Amino acid sequence: MKNRLIIFLLSLFLFIPSIKAEDKDFKIPNLKEIHKNIRNYNSHLYYPYLIKRFLNNDTTFTLKELRHLYLGYSFQEGYNPYRVNKHPEEIMKLYSQPTHTAAECDTIIDYAIRLLDNFPFDLRQMHLLAYAYKTKGDKEKAQIWTTKMRQLLEAIRSTGDGKSPETAWYVINSTHEYDIINSIGYKADKYVFIEPNYDFIEVSENPDKTEGFYFNVSRMLKEYERKYKEN
Repeated sequence: MKNRLIIFLLSLFLFIPSIKAEDKDFKIPNLKEIHKNIRNYNSHLYYPYLIKRFLNNDTTFTLKELRHLYLGYSFQEGYNPYRVNKHPEEIMKLYSQPTHTAAECDTIIDYAIRLLDNFPFDLRQMHLLAYAYKTKGDKEKAQIWTTKMRQLLEAIRSTGDGKSPETAWYVINSTHEYDIINSIGYKADKYVFIEPNYDFIEVSENPDKTEGFYFNVSRMLKEYERKYKEN
């Protein structure tokens, strides 16, 4: 069942147009500046404004705003860098099916929305929503969730090129590493942690002969140390 679930989740990326960000377009984020900006009530980058726009399905975000939205979430008190959702057995069985009825799609939708209430940047639940709405024939809602996925994937891709620790992609959740790799057409193979703040994800053999990609997990490590290590 696990393998079928993985295949099903990966297939959901078919609903996301391939992201073709150029390396020259990235900007390594200044986390101190982002932290300052999202706390400035008079700024359009004030975090409550950004998250409200995102939850209201705003499609007009600039890349700078998306970076503040995504990375700024890691400065919110409710942020848990290693949040893990344990799915009930009936949900796991539902995910593993190759096809779904309208009623089953409704169950997927209800469950995904509940999880997104706890973590609004859960890309995999967004995948499921896009899939479920598309299967039900609701193209408008499917597009809403596809757009949200693209916004977050673009936010991550804009922070680096993944080719070295110095230009690693910044992530605030470890599952996003695999989501990024899948969305650009590679298959994750092996994980390695590199001191002090980097994950390296090796990818399977590919025509580009790419060995893997680097991710900066400094925000995840810092917040885990601050909030959860003693537990």
